[in-house]
Amino acid sequence: MNTRPNTRLHARGFSLLELTLVIAIMGVLMAVAAINLIGGADDAKVETTKASMKVIKDSLQQYHTRNNAFPPTLQTLIAGTGALQQGSDLDSWDQPFYYNPVGRNGAPKEQGFTLISAGPDNQMSTEDDIDIWIALAR
Repeated sequence: MNTRPNTRLHARGFSLLELTLVIAIMGVLMAVAAINLIGGADDAKVETTKASMKVIKDSLQQYHTRNNAFPPTLQTLIAGTGALQQGSDLDSWDQPFYYNPVGRNGAPKEQGFTLISAGPDNQMSTEDDIDIWIALAR
Protein backbone atom coordinates (compact mmCIF):
# COMPACT_ATOMS: atom_id res chain seq x y z
CA MET A 1 0.00 0.00 0.00
CA ASN A 2 1.28 3.43 -0.92
CA THR A 3 1.19 5.82 2.05
CA ARG A 4 3.02 8.65 0.36
CA PRO A 5 0.57 11.30 -0.94
CA ASN A 6 0.77 12.08 -4.61
CA THR A 7 2.20 15.61 -4.63
CA ARG A 8 1.46 16.06 -8.32
CA LEU A 9 -2.29 15.79 -7.74
CA HIS A 10 -2.22 18.29 -4.89
CA ALA A 11 -0.09 20.92 -6.62
CA ARG A 12 -2.14 23.92 -7.68
CA GLY A 13 -0.96 26.87 -9.76
CA PHE A 14 1.22 27.32 -12.79
CA SER A 15 4.80 26.39 -13.40
CA LEU A 16 7.42 29.00 -14.24
CA LEU A 17 7.49 27.71 -17.82
CA GLU A 18 3.74 28.18 -18.23
CA LEU A 19 3.85 31.71 -16.81
CA THR A 20 6.77 32.63 -19.07
CA LEU A 21 4.92 31.31 -22.11
CA VAL A 22 1.76 33.30 -21.28
CA ILE A 23 3.77 36.51 -20.77
CA ALA A 24 5.58 35.98 -24.08
CA ILE A 25 2.28 35.46 -25.94
CA MET A 26 0.83 38.59 -24.35
CA GLY A 27 3.90 40.57 -25.40
CA VAL A 28 3.56 39.44 -29.00
CA LEU A 29 -0.15 40.32 -29.04
CA MET A 30 0.52 43.80 -27.58
CA ALA A 31 3.24 44.44 -30.16
CA VAL A 32 0.90 43.49 -33.02
CA ALA A 33 -1.86 45.69 -31.60
CA ALA A 34 0.51 48.67 -31.20
CA ILE A 35 1.74 48.34 -34.78
CA ASN A 36 -1.83 48.22 -36.07
CA LEU A 37 -2.91 51.23 -34.02
CA ILE A 38 0.06 53.35 -35.12
CA GLY A 39 -0.53 52.43 -38.76
CA GLY A 40 -4.20 53.29 -38.35
CA ALA A 41 -3.34 56.83 -37.27
CA ASP A 42 -1.34 57.40 -40.45
CA ASP A 43 -4.15 55.98 -42.57
CA ALA A 44 -6.64 58.27 -40.83
CA LYS A 45 -4.46 61.31 -41.58
CA VAL A 46 -4.24 60.33 -45.25
CA GLU A 47 -8.03 59.92 -45.48
CA THR A 48 -8.60 63.24 -43.68
CA THR A 49 -6.24 64.97 -46.10
CA LYS A 50 -8.08 63.47 -49.07
CA ALA A 51 -11.41 64.68 -47.67
CA SER A 52 -9.99 68.19 -47.15
CA MET A 53 -8.66 68.19 -50.69
CA LYS A 54 -12.08 67.24 -52.03
CA VAL A 55 -13.67 70.20 -50.20
CA ILE A 56 -10.99 72.50 -51.64
CA LYS A 57 -11.55 71.03 -55.11
CA ASP A 58 -15.28 71.68 -54.89
CA SER A 59 -14.64 75.28 -53.72
CA LEU A 60 -12.18 75.82 -56.56
CA GLN A 61 -14.68 74.57 -59.11
CA GLN A 62 -17.42 76.83 -57.69
CA TYR A 63 -15.04 79.79 -57.86
CA HIS A 64 -14.22 78.86 -61.47
CA THR A 65 -17.91 78.70 -62.35
CA ARG A 66 -18.51 82.20 -60.96
CA ASN A 67 -15.31 83.85 -62.23
CA ASN A 68 -14.37 81.78 -65.29
CA ALA A 69 -10.88 81.29 -63.82
CA PHE A 70 -9.28 79.56 -60.87
CA PRO A 71 -8.10 81.77 -57.98
CA PRO A 72 -4.41 82.70 -57.91
CA THR A 73 -3.97 81.22 -54.39
CA LEU A 74 -5.96 79.17 -51.88
CA GLN A 75 -5.87 82.22 -49.59
CA THR A 76 -8.27 83.86 -52.05
CA LEU A 77 -10.88 81.24 -51.13
CA ILE A 78 -10.24 81.79 -47.42
CA ALA A 79 -9.98 85.57 -47.17
CA GLY A 80 -11.67 86.83 -50.31
CA THR A 81 -14.74 84.67 -50.77
CA GLY A 82 -15.01 82.95 -47.39
CA ALA A 83 -15.58 79.66 -49.20
CA LEU A 84 -13.00 77.97 -46.96
CA GLN A 85 -12.19 78.39 -43.28
CA GLN A 86 -8.84 79.62 -41.99
CA GLY A 87 -6.44 76.65 -41.86
CA SER A 88 -8.19 74.81 -44.69
CA ASP A 89 -5.07 75.25 -46.78
CA LEU A 90 -3.12 72.89 -44.47
CA ASP A 91 -3.02 69.11 -44.70
CA SER A 92 -3.21 66.71 -41.73
CA TRP A 93 0.52 67.18 -41.08
CA ASP A 94 0.05 71.00 -40.83
CA GLN A 95 1.84 71.61 -44.11
CA PRO A 96 0.36 73.86 -46.80
CA PHE A 97 -1.09 72.21 -49.88
CA TYR A 98 0.74 72.84 -53.13
CA TYR A 99 -1.72 74.67 -55.35
CA ASN A 100 -1.21 75.92 -58.89
CA PRO A 101 -4.12 77.48 -60.81
CA VAL A 102 -2.69 76.02 -64.01
CA GLY A 103 -3.20 72.31 -64.61
CA ARG A 104 -0.47 69.95 -65.70
CA ASN A 105 0.51 69.69 -69.33
CA GLY A 106 -1.59 67.12 -71.13
CA ALA A 107 -4.14 66.89 -68.31
CA PRO A 108 -7.84 66.80 -69.23
CA LYS A 109 -9.64 70.15 -69.28
CA GLU A 110 -11.59 69.41 -66.08
CA GLN A 111 -8.24 69.07 -64.29
CA GLY A 112 -7.55 72.78 -64.71
CA PHE A 113 -5.54 73.16 -61.51
CA THR A 114 -2.97 71.28 -59.46
CA LEU A 115 -3.57 70.41 -55.79
CA ILE A 116 -1.06 68.20 -53.97
CA SER A 117 -0.22 67.34 -50.36
CA ALA A 118 3.38 66.38 -49.57
CA GLY A 119 2.05 63.49 -47.47
CA PRO A 120 3.45 61.98 -44.27
CA ASP A 121 7.11 62.68 -45.06
CA ASN A 122 6.46 66.41 -45.79
CA GLN A 123 8.65 66.16 -48.91
CA MET A 124 7.27 66.99 -52.34
CA SER A 125 7.87 64.71 -55.33
CA THR A 126 8.05 61.51 -53.31
CA GLU A 127 5.86 58.44 -53.61
CA ASP A 128 3.67 59.31 -50.62
CA ASP A 129 2.44 62.59 -52.15
CA ILE A 130 -1.33 62.89 -52.42
CA ASP A 131 -2.52 64.37 -55.71
CA ILE A 132 -6.23 65.25 -55.77
CA TRP A 133 -6.73 63.85 -59.27
CA ILE A 134 -5.03 60.53 -58.49
CA ALA A 135 -6.80 60.25 -55.09
CA LEU A 136 -10.22 60.75 -56.71
CA ALA A 137 -9.46 58.14 -59.37
CA ARG A 138 -8.97 55.41 -56.73
